[in-house]
Amino acid sequence: MKIDFEKEVFGSIEIDEKDILGIFEPKRVNNKGSIKSLTEKAVLNPIGSKPLSELLKGKQNVLIITDDNTRPTPLREIIEVLLSEIFKSGIKKENVSFLISLGTHRPMTDVEIGEKFGEDIPSTFRVINHTWDKVDTLVDLGTTSTGIEILVNREVMNADFIIAVGNIVPHATTGFSGGGKIIVPGIAGEETTEGTHWAALDYEMEEILGVNDNPIRRDIDEIAQKVGLGFIVNTILGVDGSPAGVVAGHLVQAHSAGVDISKEVYGAEVSEKADVVICDAFPTDIDLRQAIKGVASADVVVKKGGAIILVAECPEGIAPQFPEYLEIGFKDPEGVKAKVESGEITGKLMAYTLVAIGRVLKKAQVILVTKGISKEDVERLGFVYGADPQSALEMAYEIAGGRKTVFMKSAGEILPIIAH
Repeated sequence: MKIDFEKEVFGSIEIDEKDILGIFEPKRVNNKGSIKSLTEKAVLNPIGSKPLSELLKGKQNVLIITDDNTRPTPLREIIEVLLSEIFKSGIKKENVSFLISLGTHRPMTDVEIGEKFGEDIPSTFRVINHTWDKVDTLVDLGTTSTGIEILVNREVMNADFIIAVGNIVPHATTGFSGGGKIIVPGIAGEETTEGTHWAALDYEMEEILGVNDNPIRRDIDEIAQKVGLGFIVNTILGVDGSPAGVVAGHLVQAHSAGVDISKEVYGAEVSEKADVVICDAFPTDIDLRQAIKGVASADVVVKKGGAIILVAECPEGIAPQFPEYLEIGFKDPEGVKAKVESGEITGKLMAYTLVAIGRVLKKAQVILVTKGISKEDVERLGFVYGADPQSALEMAYEIAGGRKTVFMKSAGEILPIIAH
């Protein structure tokens, strides 16, 4: 049986049909309308909130926080609806700004901003890239009830109303993306992002991934409320980018409704744990740090002693923001954790992924098939190098000592569920 990868550079892979436990990808959805029409309906009928038009009464300065080009959110159509409501309320163009929720990603280029937002947005409005590592761009808002320091982009202080636009998919650190995650790590400083990520290491992957009510999400929602996030618009997209739904309104209640839709789209019930899990990382494969989310999903469904094949192009390499990845690697997660806690290694945010994914590598070997990272660096990181998907599969069968295989497309967004 031949299975195609999303990117032509990786071609396809042949698997004996009797070895396949399942081929999983985000579900295709029946046409429920355009993003614009669904957004209009959601904004006019918000969940847990007054309509946006009412919330904007008496406001003067609006900040719209959006995700970046590593996310598929169809911003143009959503922004068009939001601006219409904003202008109807009497707010002037010069009093509307956009803040790109980069987290710790690199800044978007002017070309990328034009492609994501539409050419007229950057030429008409202030569009700001968040900078997580520049203290002078941040403001200190105290701490959470669990003691996490709250540092966020100071642009929030210049607005009297904040709107967030994002997309909801399963997420290994926060349960699901969307909602208050646009604030943390989206526009947060290093200490805040470190605090929430490091706390996630106290839990197994199954306790967080696909679980909306979890301790990390509660911290994030607390911070988003303290920042003053007043209204969210979140999409849920099917495998081909078609809309499965749009939710709008209160940052917790609307997000929760969107999570229910996301579970339907991204949930994949597997009959049993697999010897081998093949992860096609596209579209979250701009670099290894993004692509490795597929390994987190595979952790839920792979047997102990099994093998995971991560297929990811990684045109921007390993992790441009964290060159320490290559120096430290994923081989000794508990040693890295101990060194961070003793102060020998600085940078909890950098180390978080090394620990979380390193723990998966202790459970199952990970074979990395990539075009953007050399064989030497792949092995230095602690992975097994795969020259191509087919040879990686044969290697995986030998490592695992079995052939029961799961194939996950859009692996970083799939929510595997073991049937009971």
